[in-house]
Amino acid sequence: MNNRIYPVKSYHKGHPDPTKYREDYELLNGEWDFAFDENDEGLLKHYEKNFPKGRKIIVPYPYQSKASGICLPDKQCDVIWYEREFIVDDPEKTYIITFQAVDYKTAVFINGEYVLTHEGGYDGFCVDATPFVSSGKNKITLRVEDTMSIDQVRGKQRWRKNSFTCFYTETSGIVKDVYMERLSKKHIEEFTLKGDYETKTLSICVSAPVDTTLAVALSDSDGKLVKRQKFLITANEEELAMQLNVVTGWSCENPYLYNVELSLFDGDKKTDNILSYCGFVTVSLDNGRILINGKDTYLKFVLNQGYWTDTISSPTEDEILRDVELTLACGFNGARMHEHVPSPLNFYYMDLYGLYAFQECPSAYGYSYKSQKQYFKQFPRLIREHLSHPCIIAYVLWNESWGINEIKESAEIQQMTADMYALVKSMVSDRLVISNDGWEHTVSDIITFHNYAESYDELHSFLDGNVQRMMAGENAECVQNVKDFFVGNYRYTGQAIMLSEFAGIAFAKDDSIGWGYGKSVGTEKDFLKKYGEMLDFIYGQKELCGFCMTQLTDVYQEKNGIFSMDRSEKVSVEAIKKLHGRRDETCKR
Repeated sequence: MNNRIYPVKSYHKGHPDPTKYREDYELLNGEWDFAFDENDEGLLKHYEKNFPKGRKIIVPYPYQSKASGICLPDKQCDVIWYEREFIVDDPEKTYIITFQAVDYKTAVFINGEYVLTHEGGYDGFCVDATPFVSSGKNKITLRVEDTMSIDQVRGKQRWRKNSFTCFYTETSGIVKDVYMERLSKKHIEEFTLKGDYETKTLSICVSAPVDTTLAVALSDSDGKLVKRQKFLITANEEELAMQLNVVTGWSCENPYLYNVELSLFDGDKKTDNILSYCGFVTVSLDNGRILINGKDTYLKFVLNQGYWTDTISSPTEDEILRDVELTLACGFNGARMHEHVPSPLNFYYMDLYGLYAFQECPSAYGYSYKSQKQYFKQFPRLIREHLSHPCIIAYVLWNESWGINEIKESAEIQQMTADMYALVKSMVSDRLVISNDGWEHTVSDIITFHNYAESYDELHSFLDGNVQRMMAGENAECVQNVKDFFVGNYRYTGQAIMLSEFAGIAFAKDDSIGWGYGKSVGTEKDFLKKYGEMLDFIYGQKELCGFCMTQLTDVYQEKNGIFSMDRSEKVSVEAIKKLHGRRDETCKR
C-alpha cells in the first residue's frame, strides 16, 4: 500500500460520490418494491399508478445477484419495474434524485406522472422531482427495459442464454447507488474540476444560474487555505480558471489531493455548498514515452473486470477498497477498467491511494445505425461524468473491435472511430485516447496490442520483428495470421506502444470448470516461471511504455486471475510484486 495517503474532507462514509458532497442528502438504497413484467403489460395496466405488490429487491444490486435478495442469475426478463416512497418535507426546496446507473433503458414516473427516459446502463442521470411532488409521501416508479440485443451497449454481459468464453451473467435494473438531494432553487447544476500540474491551473466547468457568484476555495491536505476566488456566472455553462503559483502534483508515487469547496451566492445569500477535491496532473507524450507531470512513467497495469461473487458488478465499498489494496500489493501502478465504468467511489479510492486508470467505454457486439447513434450519445456522457478524477490518464473507446467487427473492411466504421477519437479528444485534450484497444487501430495516442503467446521465445520470435516493422511504417501483424496493428491507411506516427493484454494463466486444477489462455500450469512455481519469462520479454522491449496483465481475479468461467473471484490468493502476492519490481532494478532508463 502507498503510505502517502491524503484524505479529503468531501469523503463521508455512506455518501456515494466524494467529488460531489452536499450535506442535505438522503440515500435511497435498500428495499424497493419490484416486479417482473414478463408480457410487457405494465404500461397497459398502469403499474406507475397501481404497482403490483408482493416482491421486494435490495437496491443497488441487480436481481440476478445474491445481494439483491432475489438471486435469479439465469432469468432473463426484458422489462422490470421498481417503486419506492420518499418524503418531501420542505416544498420550498428543489428535489433532485440521482441514479448512478440503471441498466439499460429507464422510464421514470413520479406519483404516476411520466418524467423522463434515459438510455444507457453505465452512466448516471438526475431526476428533478420538484414539479411532480407534494408535501408528505411521494413515490417514484421505474420501468426498465434490458434486452439481449447485440447492438445494445452491454460490456461483458452475455447476449445468449448461458455464459460463454469471456461473457458473463447479465445485470438489469438499478445497479449503482441512488440518492436524493434537497437544494435551494438556485444551485450548482453540474461541475467538473481539472488540475493541470504544468500550468498550475485549476479549471472549473460549471453550470449554474446566471448572475450568481461562485466562490471556489482550494485547501491543502491539512485543510490550510491555498486560495479563494470568486467568479460571476454570466452564462449557463462557464469555463473558469484559478491560477496558482505553486502546486504539489498528483501521481502514483505521491497521490496528493487538494480539498475544494464550491459555494454559490445569490447576492449575499449562500444558496449552495459542495465539498469536492482535485489532483494536479499533466499527462503527455514525448517521443513514444508517457509522461506524468513531466516524468517518463512506465505503466504496470492489471486487467480489472469488476465482478464479484455476491454483488456481480455492483460492489460494496469494502469490495472496491479491497481490489485497490490487492492491486497495489501486487506491485501494479494502475488498472485497465475493462468493459465497465466504475462508480465515483471506485475512482475515488484510486485517486486516494495512487493508481492510474484506463477508463473504458463498454462495447456493443453488433454494428448498426442504432449502436452508432448510441456510441455518440453515451461515450461522451460516460467520460464527462468522471472528468474530475486525476487517476484517469487514458480512455479506451473500443476493445478488440467488439461491436465494430467489420472495421477492417468498412471505411464507414474506420471513419466513425476516427470521428469518435476527435470528439473525445476535444473533451480530454489533457489525457490520452485509445481508439481500439488490442488491434486494428485508426487514430490513437497509444498503440495498444494484445498477444497471448505463452513463452519468452514465442513472444520474441513473432513480436520482436513485427513491432519494429510497425514502427517503420508497415501494417504488421500483432496476432499471428489473425490481427494487424492498424486498419485502412492508418499507420504508426510516433505514438506510445503498450502490450495491453497478455498472460491469462490458469491452473490445471481448474480445467474442468473454466479456462485460461494457452496451456495451464500445475503449480504456483510454474505460474511464476511462465509469467516471469513473459515479463522478461516485455522488459527487454525498450519501445514499450508498459503492459497490462490479464488479470486481477477469476471471473466466473474465466479462471486466469492472480486471485479467485472471492479474492482469495492463488499466487503469492509477494512473488508477483517481486517480478514487477525486477524491471525497476534492471531496466532503469
